[in-house]
Order: sequence, then C-alpha cells, then structure tokens
Amino acid sequence: MREMIVRIDVQLVAQQEVRAQEKSYTGYLVRGLVYTLLRSVDAKYAERLHSEKGSPAPFSVRPPHALVRGRVRVFEERVPADTPFNVQITSLDPRLTGLLCRALIKRDELVELGGARARVLSLAVKQVSSEDLQGREGVRKFAIRFLTPTFFRVHIPRAVRRAEKARVLPLPDPVHLFTNLYNVWNAYLRPEIGDDYLDWLQQHPILISRLRGVETRRYYEHPVKGVFALGFTGTAYYALAEDTYDERMAKITSQLLELAELSGVGGNRTAGFGWVEVRYPKEGSNESESTDDRLSPDV
Repeated sequence: MREMIVRIDVQLVAQQEVRAQEKSYTGYLVRGLVYTLLRSVDAKYAERLHSEKGSPAPFSVRPPHALVRGRVRVFEERVPADTPFNVQITSLDPRLTGLLCRALIKRDELVELGGARARVLSLAVKQVSSEDLQGREGVRKFAIRFLTPTFFRVHIPRAVRRAEKARVLPLPDPVHLFTNLYNVWNAYLRPEIGDDYLDWLQQHPILISRLRGVETRRYYEHPVKGVFALGFTGTAYYALAEDTYDERMAKITSQLLELAELSGVGGNRTAGFGWVEVRYPKEGSNESESTDDRLSPDV
C-alpha cells in the first residue's frame, strides 16, 4: 500500500471580518477549525491528537491567503469582510484524512474562524504518493522562500541540560531544516530514510550562500498568558559543498525538499508556520539567485 499525502484546499469568502486575537496569527484560527471538524466526527481522536507531544504532527495548514496579481498574499492578522480567501490542510495520516473528509462532507455551508463566519465556496483534494516525491535528480543548488514564520526546536542533550529541554532557533539553518524533514518523512512515509543521512548532515554539507529579506516575527497563541512563537520569514539560498557531495544523499535532499512544499517545515506547522516554496536554478544557469520567486507574502 502506498503512503498518500492529501492536501485539502478550501475556498471561502468572509461574511464578517476574520481577525486573530491581538498580536496573534490567523494560522491559529485555521488549526482551531481543524480540531472543530475532527471533534464533529470523532471527539476522542481529536483530543488524543491535540494532546500528543514529541513526534511530528500528522497535519499542517496554510493560513488564510489569496492570489493577488499573480502573487500570494497571506492574511496574517485579519481577513476583511467579503474577501475571498483560501486555507489548506495537508494530512500525512490516512485515518486523519478519512475523518477530515467525513467532517467536510457533513459540514454546514458556513464555518467559523475565530468567531467570524465564512462561507465555503469550494473544496479541492489533491493526493500525492511518497513514490511521487522520489523521482528528482540530486540537487546541488536551491533557494527556499519562507512565506510564513518558521522556527526549529533545538533539543538539549540530557547530559548537559540545566533547565529547558529545547530551545527555539528562528534561523534557516540547513542541518535543523533537513533533520526536521527527515523526522517528518520517517514518521509517516516509506521507505524510511536511513540514519546515514543524519550522519551526512553532521558534516554540514549544505551551505547557506545568501540570505534575502530575512526577519523575525513574534505571534502570540495566548496573548493573556504570554505564550508566543517566534519565527523568521525571507529567502535563503543554499548550495551543497563539493567536498562532501554524495549523489545518494543529494537525491534524498531533493526528496525532502519535495516533502517540504507539501508538509511545511519546523515547529507549529499545524498553525500555518513553516510554509515554504522551493526554487531551483533555471536551466543553463549555475546561480539559484536566478530562480523565479513567484510567491511571496504581502504583509
């Protein structure tokens, strides 16, 4: 049986202004919608999924967004009334996919996001098998545009730990980026990627060649409690070092880049963090700067 990645694209129009809490982020509202849908068909599963810790989440979302003059506009804090917009839910787990589809079939025409109503205009479902992600040649250069805030968790070894188990890294570090994607892949997709890929990453074989427009943003999940997430946006250009280049590892890297565009990367993927677009050098060019970055957040 092939493992399937399923993306559900929901097109809506805001009946009222959809607004995140003060200093918060609309991606949290979409995560809330996912759990509302799940509770409508299997409350126990929804609560168990919500309480699970320690392993990569089986779903990710993209926050409210729209295509404006050929560019993606992300509505990070509010969606004006009467505005059409899209949200997307990507599932890596077949049971979760089945429950979401059941809930969406049963849904009312109106759904709520943060207490505001939005009308569902259409639904589209796309399936991608794990085999579909494994056909690219080994990559040498690429650029990643981080459209929504992204961060990685750095786990502190028990032997040296003094307090926190993990720290937040709001930087496009390639070792943490591909370690995260490795963990997501092996949690839900097959064939598994071997530990030798992690060993290869420890050589720092993927280098940052340039950064553009990288900045950090802080959004509060619970403003009153002071609970927030810090992430970065912008574009990072990467190149594989010649002295550690390995064709098999480069192919796995390409495979994980394909996954990244579907699942997102880093922490808080379930709340719309870590949405990325990957670009490669144009044919006949050696510079990833020549890639066509068609998508960008308008904030």
